[in-house]
Amino acid sequence: METTYKNIVIATDGTEYIKKAIDAGLEIAELTGAIVHAIYVTDSPSVSPTSSEWEMVEKNIKKEIDEAMKYIREESIKRNITLKEVSVEGNPAPEIINYSNVINADLIVVGATGKKTLERIVLGSVSEKIVRNAKTKVLVVKLK
Repeated sequence: METTYKNIVIATDGTEYIKKAIDAGLEIAELTGAIVHAIYVTDSPSVSPTSSEWEMVEKNIKKEIDEAMKYIREESIKRNITLKEVSVEGNPAPEIINYSNVINADLIVVGATGKKTLERIVLGSVSEKIVRNAKTKVLVVKLK
């Protein structure tokens, strides 16, 4: 059975660790001609939009998103891969799954940091939540 990928979602958090997952997703996109959807999920700011600090918060959020997308943007250009950048606010796992459903993604690529069992139980794991709840295939790339 041959698998064709048309839309691949790659979740990024802008950290150095995520590059292995990005590279894996881009390699698949390069081999299949898929469009890559880079998604970055940010927490909603705790400042109200009417606050005098809102402009500064908004500017910082935009900078954070741009920095998080920088590596995947540069690598997509090098590899001649079509890239769509998406940023949303909310809880990472549900937002990544929701976006993947909306675009009918064929694959979601996420990184796993290799947290210890206690950390995973207390904090939860975005990659685990995606694996458990996504309707599509998920590639989890161990980052450490």
